[in-house]
Formats: sequence, structure tokens, C-alpha cells
Amino acid sequence: MKFENLSKTTIGIAVAALLTACGGGGGGGSSTDTNDNTDTGTTQSACESTTGTINQQALASENCTSLSSYRLFANDANPTANPNGTGIPFDLNTPLFTDYATKYRFVFVPEGEQAQYSENEAFDFPVGTVITKTFALPADTAHRGYENETLIETRLLIHRENGWIALPYVWNDAGTKATLALAGDASERSITHNGSQFDFTYRVPDANQCKQCHQFKEDSNSSVSKITPIGPKARSLNGNFDYEDGTLNQLTYWSDAGILAGLPADMNSVPQIPAYKDGDEQGLDSKTDAELLDLAKGYLDTNCAHCHRPEGGASNTGLNLEFWRDFETNKTAHGVCKRPVAYGGGTLSFDIVPGDANSSIMHFRMNSDEPGDRMPEIGRSLVHTEGVALIGAWINSLTGTCGG
Repeated sequence: MKFENLSKTTIGIAVAALLTACGGGGGGGSSTDTNDNTDTGTTQSACESTTGTINQQALASENCTSLSSYRLFANDANPTANPNGTGIPFDLNTPLFTDYATKYRFVFVPEGEQAQYSENEAFDFPVGTVITKTFALPADTAHRGYENETLIETRLLIHRENGWIALPYVWNDAGTKATLALAGDASERSITHNGSQFDFTYRVPDANQCKQCHQFKEDSNSSVSKITPIGPKARSLNGNFDYEDGTLNQLTYWSDAGILAGLPADMNSVPQIPAYKDGDEQGLDSKTDAELLDLAKGYLDTNCAHCHRPEGGASNTGLNLEFWRDFETNKTAHGVCKRPVAYGGGTLSFDIVPGDANSSIMHFRMNSDEPGDRMPEIGRSLVHTEGVALIGAWINSLTGTCGG
């Protein structure tokens, strides 16, 4: 495996010039917004640097107006392939749904540095790490791939000296340039899925909305939170990926590439979310109850548990959906016969009514595209019908009754 030099992020570069953008450092504070960085009016000289394959100085210190200033990809107009430096593509076993967009993820770990393995949490990445996620919409989901898609946005997570910062970049109509959009963005889009056309408003989250999903508190009682990655967890990466040099397990690949330390020698001991992708809903009728449970827990972990956990933004709801949490001993935490805390529920009384998806708030909110009803609240405008089908099949497989 060949990796170009990506040296460790320069120590001591001033970070006071950061704009407020989706959080920031891991320093002290007294509110959930303790990680903000404030613009002091300094210039973006580092963004104009031409030193090195990747503009490490800018990554360490500045929020550049143009995504291309960081030089993360060989082709500035194609953030879906050919990363510079140590960039490695990755994917999640079960995708996080965003209006049927294709997502292209890359991780850049500084040369000579390693992320530390964690069984349940996102890996502990060293300072200087960059994670990119590009969203592209195909005209028809039956024909994906860069040539058939329109670039919409690229989000960066940059681990700076004072913590993680998230920066959203929106692509122009020509797909030639991505510009920083701290206030978010909204654009009218159209997509064909399974033969039906959907016209909708695609929304790029603003800074505060970024923090809503990426915040992490030490515990449910803490008023202090920090920004962390939510995708790169062992259970979501424990699956195969088609690399240029062959199809390999992602965790093994990362370990062999030298960017991941602490991976257990026995891969059977590493947790794994079962893959569930669009089209798999056609086989739900053949699944056992145990298989439906695993698939549903995996889907909810990827799409919901970053907020619905004791350390997340929805900790007050009492709905805790991490994949590792045992279902049989934590049914209420999974929503079974649990009354809503932060949602009125209308005529529905419980998050999950065993055997009755149509009477369950969770299923209703996933199946709604109305603001105030839909769940997740942000990150989508369309209903993920395949996800709704899975959660519906799982709820209908459950037994038991709820009290009055």
C-alpha cells in the first residue's frame, strides 16, 4: 500500500481566527456551545499556501472560503475519488439516510499517527485528522456513480489542537467549486427512486444543526459537550470495502495501513452492525425475529443513536438506541411501551406498541415528512421508505401489550 507523505499537523499555528462553525475545541465551558471558535478578523493567508500536497497549515488554523484551498483531492472538482496524502475511502455497513443521496467518505490520518480503537465509541483520532463526507444526488437512484450524480455538499470534520470543528461546503451548479456555507443552504431538487419522481427541498444544516447531531457529553447530566465524529465506529466499519487493491475488511485495512491501533486480533470479538441497504426490504418477510431485531437495532444505531443516547442531544427523551445496548433487558429504553417525553404523540400513546407499527410513534415519525413530526428532525426531507419498512416489520414481530 502506497501512501504519500502527510506530516503531523503543525504545532503552534494560531487558532484564534476560527469562525463559529459547527462547534470546535474540547476546552472548558459551561454550555453545550462551549466548543465555538470566534472570528477575530484575521486574514486567510494560510488558505493561499501552495506548500505540500495537502494544505496542512490551513487545515490546522483556518476556515477557508473554498474547499479546494485544502487540496485534499487530486481533482478539486471531484471529492469522490483520488484523495491526496494518506486519504482512505470508507463506508458504513448500514447507511445514514439523507434523501437518497450517495455519500463518499474519506479519512486522512497524519503520517505516522494512529487512531485508537474503541469497542463502542467513535475511534480516538489524533490531532490533524480530517474526515470528509460528500453528498451527491443521482437523477435516478438506479444509476449511481459520480458521472450520473450532482454534487451537493462536502462536509469536513477537522481535528485541530483545540478539538474537532465541522465545516460545510456547498457546490455550485456546475459542480466545479464548493464554498463554505456556515449558515447552511437550501435548494430545490428532484430525484427518481423506484420509478417515482420526488421533488423536494434539500437542506444543508447550519452550524447549530451540525452540533445537534455531533455533540457528545461526558454523561446525561453534563451541560458541557464537545464535537465528535459519529460514523467511524468499529461496529459500522466492520465490513468489506472495494479498494483499488481488492475487497478487504475495512478495519483490517486500516490496521494494516498503520492508521488504527488496538484492533483485536480476534475479529470475531469486534462488534458488527448487519448491513441493511435499499432493496433489502424485499427480503424482510423471510427474516427471523432475531434477524429483524439485529437489522432494526443496526439501522436505529446509525440513523438515531448519535442523539438518542445518554450522552447525546436527545438524552432527555429516555430513548437509548445504541446497538450494543441489550434489548431484552432494556425494552423501555428502546421505546417499547414507553410514553413520549418531548413529543406530544397526538392520538398515539407509546413510542413502540408491540405487534402494531401503525400505532407506534417511532414508526409514525419516521414515515412523516412534516416538520415537527418527522424524525430525524433534520438531515432529510424525504421519507426513507426502506427504513420505515424495516422498523415496521420489526415492531410487528414484537409480542406483548402496553398498559393504559
